[in-house]
Amino acid sequence: MLNMVSINLDSITTQEAFIINKAPIDGKEMKLTLSRKCTPTNDAPNKYIGYCSAEMRFADELDVDMLDTSFLVKVVLSAEFSSPDCSTKFSTDELTEYALLQMFPHVRATLASIMASAGLTAYLIPTNGIIH
Repeated sequence: MLNMVSINLDSITTQEAFIINKAPIDGKEMKLTLSRKCTPTNDAPNKYIGYCSAEMRFADELDVDMLDTSFLVKVVLSAEFSSPDCSTKFSTDELTEYALLQMFPHVRATLASIMASAGLTAYLIPTNGIIH
C-alpha cells in the first residue's frame, strides 16, 4: 500500500511525442510499456522531477529496432513537483509511484491525442491496475 505523499504537481511538459505508422493496425495485438521515475532535484530540498513514458507497439515487434518497426506510438512527459514540507524525506519508491499517479492522466491523454491527430483510432490506456 502506498503511503500518502504530500507533493504538489507544479508543471508538466511533453518531452517527446511521435508515431511510426507504416502498417495498418487491423486488430493486431499491441503491447503497452509504461516507464516512470522521480528524483529530487539539486535546486531545493523540496523540489522533485518526474518522468513518465508510454510506448505502444505491435506485440510481435517488441525486439525490433525502433527505425525498423511497423507501428510505434511513444510519449514522454516530465513534471516538476514540490513538497510543502522541506523536512519530509520520501523514498524513491514513494516518489516514483506518486509521480505515476499524478502524471498518468496526462500521459494517457497525450498518447490518445497523438493517435487521433494521425487519423488513427485513439487508444485509451486502461486505468485498472494503474490507479488503485
